Amino acid sequence: MLTFAQSTGTITQTVNQRNTIGSLSASPSGNITAGNPIAFTYYLYTAGAPAPVTETVQFYDGSTAIGSPLTIGLASASNLVPYSQVNTAQGWTTSGTAPTVTPLASAGPDGSASTATTLSFADSTSTVLYAVPSSTNYEGQQMTFSIWATSASPTTLNLTLQDSPQVNASQSAACSVTSAWQRCSVTYTFPSNAGTGFSVSLTSSNFATPISVWGAQFEQAAQPGPYVSTIGVARPTGAQAGTVTLSYSNFQVGSHAITVQYAGDGNFIGSTSNAVALNAAKEVPGMTLTDSPVGTSVYGVSVTFTAQLSDQDNSSGWIPTGSVQFFDGLTSLGTATVNGSGQASITLVGATALAVGSHSVTAQYSGDTQFANLTSGITTHVVTKANSGSVVTTAVTSSLNPSVYGDTVTLSINVSSSVGIQPTGTVTVVDGSTLLGTLNLDSSGNASITVPVFTAGTHTIVVTYSGDSNYN
Repeated sequence: MLTFAQSTGTITQTVNQRNTIGSLSASPSGNITAGNPIAFTYYLYTAGAPAPVTETVQFYDGSTAIGSPLTIGLASASNLVPYSQVNTAQGWTTSGTAPTVTPLASAGPDGSASTATTLSFADSTSTVLYAVPSSTNYEGQQMTFSIWATSASPTTLNLTLQDSPQVNASQSAACSVTSAWQRCSVTYTFPSNAGTGFSVSLTSSNFATPISVWGAQFEQAAQPGPYVSTIGVARPTGAQAGTVTLSYSNFQVGSHAITVQYAGDGNFIGSTSNAVALNAAKEVPGMTLTDSPVGTSVYGVSVTFTAQLSDQDNSSGWIPTGSVQFFDGLTSLGTATVNGSGQASITLVGATALAVGSHSVTAQYSGDTQFANLTSGITTHVVTKANSGSVVTTAVTSSLNPSVYGDTVTLSINVSSSVGIQPTGTVTVVDGSTLLGTLNLDSSGNASITVPVFTAGTHTIVVTYSGDSNYN
C-alpha cells in the first residue's frame, strides 16, 4: 500500500480598517432664526462596506455636545463606474492632447494614504474619461456623476456626463476647485433616445494647475449620494452607508459650527464631518394686545391693557423677557416688565385714567437676547363720559350760618370726583328761583360767591355742576 504525503498551502490575510467620511447638511442652512427647527442629515460614507448600524454618532456645536449620541441608521448606495479610482491602467482613458494621469499620488479626502490621482491637463482638448458603451439604458432617468477634487491654487474642473455611444444627451458643469477637498458633480436626465451606455469625462480650464481627484461615482440620483468604492465591478445595488437625522430648535443668537463625530470601531477609522456654519438671528416673537373691559369703558373706570408675548412658532419653548411700553398714539401710557408667562400689563385709573374719546393703543416690546423688538397692532378703546351724579360730589359751605339780616355771607363751593381727574367747568348757584351766579371752577375744583344781603328767613341754596369733557 502506497502512502502519499499531503501538501498544505497557507496564507495570512491582513484586513485593515477602512477610512470613513462624514457628510453633514442642514435645512435651512446659513442664516437662520434662533429657536426655529433645523433639520440635519448626516451620512457616514463607508465606501459601500456594511454600515455600523449598531453604533452611535455625536452632534456638536463647536465643542459642546448637542443632545445624546444617536444610533446610526442604514442608507443604500450605488456606483455604476466600475473603477472609482481614476487610473488609466484600470479602464480610464485619455483623449485630445494627452493629460498626465498619476494614480496613488496623495491621500484622499477620507485620509486614506496614496489613493488620490493627480491630473495635469495640457490644453482644452485634454480629457480623462471612463466610457461604458453598452450596459443599461438610462432613458428618462436622472443621473449624477460626482468626484472629489482639490488643487494647490484655485482652478476649474469641468465634468461632462453623456450617453454612450452618444446620440444627443450631454450635460456639463464647471466646479471651482480650491485647496480644500470638495465634491464636484453634474446631474442630467437622459432623453428618451439616449444611447445604451454612458461616459463621464474630466477637463480643465487652467492647464498650469494640477488637480487631485478621488472617488468617481455615477448613480441614479438628483444629487451625489453616499460614496461607494469600486475596483473593477460596478455596484448598482447592495452597497451601504450609515445615516442619522436630527431636528434641533435650540440654537441661540450668534454663530454656530455644527459637526458630527463618529468614534470608529475595529472595522472603521473614526471621522469628523464637515462643519455646517449657521448664523442665528433674533426670533420675532408673537404678541397680542388686549384691553379689559373690552372695547369701551366709562370715564374713571380702571382699564387694563395686557401684551401677551410668545415664541411665535412654539418650537423652542422660550419665553420672551424684557419690558413693554404702551402708547396712546404717540403718548406713552407707561412701561411694564414681562413676567414669567410672557405677559406685561398696565392699569389706568385715577390720575392716569384715559380721557373721554377714542384711543389707539399699541404696545412696543423692547426685545432681549433671543427675541427682536416688536410693535403690536392697534387696539382701539373708546371711553364715554361718566355720570357726574354718581361720581361727582358738590359741597357748599357758608362763612356765617346762621347770619343776621345785613351780614355779608360768602358761599364756598368744592366739586370733586371719586374717579378720574379733577372736574372742570362751571357751577350755577341759586337761592330758590333766584340765580345768585354762575362760577368757574379753579384747578382744585373750588369757587366762591359773596352775597351782600340775605333777607331774613330760610334760604335753600342749590349748587349745580355743569359737567365737562369727562363728566355729564
